[in-house]
Amino acid sequence: MSFPGTAARTGRPAVAGLLAEQLRHTVVDLWRVRVVFVFTFLFPLTWLVVIGFLAGNATVDENSGVRVMQFVTPTAVVMGVLYAAWPTVATALATAREQGVLKRVRGTPLPAWIYLAGRVGGAVVFALCSVLTMLIVGALAYDVQILWRTAPATVVTIAVGIACFAALGLAVAALSPSAAVAEAVSIAGAVALGFLSGLFIVGDLPGWADSIASVFPLKPFNQALQGQFDPFASGGGWDPGALAVMAAWTLAASLVAVRAFGWDPARGGTGRAPAPAVASRRDRAVDADAPGRPSTARLVLGQVGWATRAAARDPGWVFFAVALPVGLYAFIMAVLPDGVAAADGVPPELSSAAGMAAWGAAVTAFVNMPEAVVRARDRGVLKRLRGTPLGPVGFMAGHTVSTLGIALVTAALVMAVGLVFFGVVLSGPGVLLAAAVVVLGTATLAACGFALAAVLPGSKAVSAVGLAILLPLAFFSDVFLLGDTPAWMQTAGSVFPLKHFANSVAAALDPSGPRILWGGLAVMTAWLVAAAIVATRAFRWDPRAEGATARR
Repeated sequence: MSFPGTAARTGRPAVAGLLAEQLRHTVVDLWRVRVVFVFTFLFPLTWLVVIGFLAGNATVDENSGVRVMQFVTPTAVVMGVLYAAWPTVATALATAREQGVLKRVRGTPLPAWIYLAGRVGGAVVFALCSVLTMLIVGALAYDVQILWRTAPATVVTIAVGIACFAALGLAVAALSPSAAVAEAVSIAGAVALGFLSGLFIVGDLPGWADSIASVFPLKPFNQALQGQFDPFASGGGWDPGALAVMAAWTLAASLVAVRAFGWDPARGGTGRAPAPAVASRRDRAVDADAPGRPSTARLVLGQVGWATRAAARDPGWVFFAVALPVGLYAFIMAVLPDGVAAADGVPPELSSAAGMAAWGAAVTAFVNMPEAVVRARDRGVLKRLRGTPLGPVGFMAGHTVSTLGIALVTAALVMAVGLVFFGVVLSGPGVLLAAAVVVLGTATLAACGFALAAVLPGSKAVSAVGLAILLPLAFFSDVFLLGDTPAWMQTAGSVFPLKHFANSVAAALDPSGPRILWGGLAVMTAWLVAAAIVATRAFRWDPRAEGATARR
């Protein structure tokens, strides 16, 4: 028999306590996922600082003291909300379902809705922290003014924006068959929507792009915040149209999530690449019948094929290393205004193509490939390979050759788009010279990636630190067309190999005749040698004794 108050006397936690504990657990869990930190805080902050360098934060109005960054900081706030809410919710829930956590939760006293609320609430906390970070940096570093007359409208707009993108994250998690797909789709969608909505473009978008962007929630969100931070605008800053668009997307995404969300792991595997193998079953069968050991070249070629197939099956790798450079190049050239001057005699359609080719190679060689190698080390694969004919060196050689091939394919696709749609003119000698530069540049970035893998504890750390280095470096290295960069940024970028990679490819494809930038090749070669020495001396083949704490 039960009596009133039994639950209280037995110590069963109340709903508020369960929700608070689940929220605390989620925040701690997300903080340990370093990529969340990179996209939620580092990426918008880097963009804010770089635009501050380019714009100079000049005073717009002497009487009020309003500066240029007053109109830039709201966009950084929007970026923080976008990346904190959308990819974070989508990836976290898809991962929990894939690992069977959601299925097990339904068999515990914890109500399922509290678990979901905790996961979404954690993303909300990160979004709010990102908003506060951008505002504090804007106020302290750039004299950004907080307009209290529009504060209520700003709070409501940010709250609706967080709800909108969190709902999109729920919808993506519900529709994705695996965590890898959810992560790639959500981040890819956020990046693509950011470019379409003009977040990363200096200047105005063409009318057709602006019309398309207005249908999606990001552009109305950004425009509403821009108006609420505009000291010259009148009124309370309310934008009913923007709120209506975001509310409609919130409702639609919520309905999709409710109807499609599943608690059990999807059948057919996780969607990630299988664990590294020395050879396929067919190869092992052939080797068993063949006399003697297989040749080293054959083993390495087999590893090249495996690494390339693994990369092709990774949605995130395909998007960031191949699809993003190609699509971004096409988008930049489509919205680029007429009359943009050539840089060093190289037309913008060619310099932009060279930058995107370098970016694709950098993502593959400096981020994705080292992460895959360290993941294999954390699983003990490299240690076990010491007892096989392939060996760890053959494994690394296979991944390096695969990386070179992917970089060349990406560069070829970018150039093909330029050739077909944007009037890029290519010559045979120029193409051969550019291919050689791509090989040298990719090998240099791969060596730097191996050096990074040698000093970091695990695959997630390699991915996060690699992105944290690569994103700011791209703005200093002529990878993105942002207009005239200050001389000191040009000087800082010239210390690193990425700038010389992009510029050397552009020089090799110069329509007036192929040119060799010997200084740039020398810088890349120096980085190649130095990084190779660090990687050779510091790289370890065994996983850390503390487990595979780094296996996250």
